Amino acid sequence: MEMEQLLTERAGLVDSEMMGLLLDIKPPELAAAVAYAIASKGKRIRPALVTLACESVGGTAEGASFAAASIELIHSSSLVLDHVIDKSEKRRGRDTIHKKWGVDMALLTVQILAALSLKIASRDPRLIHAIADSLYYMGEGEAMELVDFARDKQSYIELAFRKTGSLFGSAAEVGSLVGGGDEKQIKNLSKFGSHIGIAFQIRDDILDCISREEDLGKPVKKDLFMGRPSIVVLDALKSGISLERMMKCNNGELMHLVSDSIDYAQEVAREELDHAKSQIETLDESFAKRKLIELGEYIITRSK
Repeated sequence: MEMEQLLTERAGLVDSEMMGLLLDIKPPELAAAVAYAIASKGKRIRPALVTLACESVGGTAEGASFAAASIELIHSSSLVLDHVIDKSEKRRGRDTIHKKWGVDMALLTVQILAALSLKIASRDPRLIHAIADSLYYMGEGEAMELVDFARDKQSYIELAFRKTGSLFGSAAEVGSLVGGGDEKQIKNLSKFGSHIGIAFQIRDDILDCISREEDLGKPVKKDLFMGRPSIVVLDALKSGISLERMMKCNNGELMHLVSDSIDYAQEVAREELDHAKSQIETLDESFAKRKLIELGEYIITRSK
């Protein structure tokens, strides 16, 4: 089964879980904003990770669908908040929530999405700790970006773990919990998720430099213009290329100018994937284990 097909199939499980949540939200404007956030479908990589982690320890994808929905709601809430902080007006060609409903309603949408996530997760109270961890770390990650925390590879990896890796780690953790994994399996799968999440963030940094806006569905060179830490930009600065010079480039020129730093970033993404794979070596061979490894490969080679 191709990865895109698998992601689509697993997305269906999660979408059916989430749509039933919208019936009781008041007022209608808030319900509409929450529905819009949920309908803004990305690739649903995190829910796929939940279901595969569950299957890798003996559970079923269907049995993990509520846990996958809980993780996806946290992801949705983080995107809405990101867009408010970044003042982004478009994502995947659609207006962002604060552009359509205003900042106040967008912030309330963030709160409702997080609350719905916890409500679903409470079907199995063991999940709450993992969900809370990711919310905590992601808040730290947003703040680290605002105060220009990342200045080198080590501090960048720390930021990437909080911003992105933590939710991937929680996704694999809740999947293995509901799948009946033992303590070691749960810990190892959580680490697997964290590392492929960091790799995901690094690939995002690369795509920010090499993609066209119409392909990516969101503004490119955003990290550069907002002064946000990117491992590509950090390495280019280290090699003596000034920020001013990078900012004057169009995307084709930027790609050429920082090509060595793009190659370096891809190497670091590969390192993270190798760290991830080492965490699941002791898992029994299975369809799910193979697909977890393929998911990691997909993450560091995707084009959007």
